Amino acid sequence: MRRLLLVLLTFALFTACGGNAATPPPATQPFVSATATLERAPVRGSLVQGTSAPAPALTGKFIYAPGDGSVWVQDPANGSPNPVLKPSPEVFYDAPQWAPDGKTFAYVHSSLTEQGTAQNSIYQANADGGQEAPVAVPTNNKTAFNWPHYSWDGKWIYYTSSYPVPPNKQHTEIDRIPIGGGEPVKVIDDARMSSESPDGKQIAYIKFNFETFMGGLWVADINGQNARPLLNDDVFIAIAYPQYSPDGSQILFAASGPNTRPLPGVSFAAPSCEPQLLCMFAQPAYADGLPWDLWTVTADGSKFTRLTEVGADSPSPAWSRDGKYVAFFDTSGQYLVDVQTRSVSQLNQNGGHGVFAWWQGK
Repeated sequence: MRRLLLVLLTFALFTACGGNAATPPPATQPFVSATATLERAPVRGSLVQGTSAPAPALTGKFIYAPGDGSVWVQDPANGSPNPVLKPSPEVFYDAPQWAPDGKTFAYVHSSLTEQGTAQNSIYQANADGGQEAPVAVPTNNKTAFNWPHYSWDGKWIYYTSSYPVPPNKQHTEIDRIPIGGGEPVKVIDDARMSSESPDGKQIAYIKFNFETFMGGLWVADINGQNARPLLNDDVFIAIAYPQYSPDGSQILFAASGPNTRPLPGVSFAAPSCEPQLLCMFAQPAYADGLPWDLWTVTADGSKFTRLTEVGADSPSPAWSRDGKYVAFFDTSGQYLVDVQTRSVSQLNQNGGHGVFAWWQGK
């Protein structure tokens, strides 16, 4: 158990430095109940000050990995989670994402090889965690797969493939593989954490600058051509989790730090501290790590909107099917954002460090 945790922790730290988003370290405690395994913010139990506005009745189902190697499915209406994948001394699970029909989910399956190295593969399982099966497995022990998700039509699983490039860089690319089996296909180089437009014509992704250790938000044609930045890599300390809205008009993302450059549609005040990282400590910090918030940008990059001002701890967001709401979780719990009014409601205290997704039927 200790050996597996040590290898996975080492890989997680490298991925976090290179991936521009925190990959949670595995917990050292055995699998227990949901509220007992979830990390908590040290100062406040909620991101919402005062009384939280009542959330509307929610449908569908959440799925999330709180960072202890487990995966949970939850009814958003009653907040009752159910563990569907439990970690063991041999296996650690992360980054679940629903298939469009909600019957299966893809996830990262981390295990030790015979040589004692960590292997991050992409697996798929039924909604109840049954019938686990590999989808994409690295062909060598230096390559790792992460952040899987389905295409909107459910025919492909996209994921990030990465391997170290000495002395201190990393090669990353977005690949995809057919659901029914077959060989993986490279989509675009120098990219991670992708999201595809609902019409299947565009891809949004994070492009990481290894000189500054900051990331930018880029878009390209689905074949990788005509790549262009929507957000340069000198605006935020870190960005993560880009997601096209269900109608394709906006891209949701999480960002850490105030914007240090003017953005279309957003008021701008030049930061009073240099380097920018020091600005993170000018205000009281409630998160375990750097404070993050949620943003949207129109698909053409013409307008940015800051959805939240809560300073969340590595929030992982997900759109509602109608695009009216965004749900997210961090270490203090799960929350709902009204996209139009930008009001934030706390749903429950089921949180953690990891990936969160929301499926709703038609």
